[in-house]
Amino acid sequence: MKEFISTYLLPFLATVITGVISYVGVQLKKAYTKYANTKTINEIVEATVLYVEQINKNKETSSSEKFDEAKEKAQEWLDSEGLKVSDTQLEIIIESAVKKIDK
Repeated sequence: MKEFISTYLLPFLATVITGVISYVGVQLKKAYTKYANTKTINEIVEATVLYVEQINKNKETSSSEKFDEAKEKAQEWLDSEGLKVSDTQLEIIIESAVKKIDK
């Protein structure tokens, strides 16, 4: 019986435990990467909105023109960082950033 356990059962258990730990590690990495990317995207868009507001401070620029400029600049920056964001997501994040500034 001891021979069976040491020959077959322990290597099997070690393999199963290693597989479970590996799976959990991969899932944690995915979750962290998603969190970090979302945070980075929000920071980039907020900085871009502040930038557009600052450079258009003394100009007669409509809010739709500022929005378009912020969207274009943010998309360029996100592309350079290798972060993919849909147009809809980008528009929502920009509007959210503008709302934060207006408070």
